[in-house]
Amino acid sequence: MKKIIITLKEINKIGEDYYIYDFYKPTGIEFVEGQYGVFMHVDKEVVGRKVRAFSIASTQKEDVFKIALKICEEPSDFKQKMLDLKIGEEMIFNGPMGNFTLEEDYESVFIAGAIGITPIRGLLKLLEENNTKKETYLVYSEPRKIYPFKEEFDKMNFLISEYKNTIDNTKEAINKAASKFNNKAFYYISGSPGFVSSVSEQLGEHGIDKDKIKHDRFTGY
Repeated sequence: MKKIIITLKEINKIGEDYYIYDFYKPTGIEFVEGQYGVFMHVDKEVVGRKVRAFSIASTQKEDVFKIALKICEEPSDFKQKMLDLKIGEEMIFNGPMGNFTLEEDYESVFIAGAIGITPIRGLLKLLEENNTKKETYLVYSEPRKIYPFKEEFDKMNFLISEYKNTIDNTKEAINKAASKFNNKAFYYISGSPGFVSSVSEQLGEHGIDKDKIKHDRFTGY
């Protein structure tokens, strides 16, 4: 695990409270798509928690280092200082960590809740770069119908996407995927702890083996 200085290139706001941060890709950074790191501010006094873990949304081949996050109306001091970041300012990245990584020998079912799409974006871009021929399915649930990265996903010819906005239609899409793929696929769940637990339980009811399920729990919205 390395401590690396990263420099802000661009911030894009999606909807009311989703933000995509592009940093210049630092020399020597190595990670596996789907992993995460711990971020710190540089030379700024932060009230409360001094570090935050964010998943990486980009691939090794891309020329930017990308993360995405939700910043609510009354954010923590850490996230407020992220909102205040200026182009060219720096943060510290400690990482990478995690095993929410692609099992390329299997078909893939990705299930994202809201900003949990972040690491899944990196995994889907990796499949696109590798010209995958395997069936790939995405269930993307967001109650306000705000779907970061949707334009990119819609251009992926290998990807079957289901964009949902309620508990019921999300469950229906997951049932459809589980019935289609059974244990022939790996299932990647990313979102809030409650979302991940609920989807994992639903997949278990369909007989999906626990070792075929990977998850990334997003805390501290």
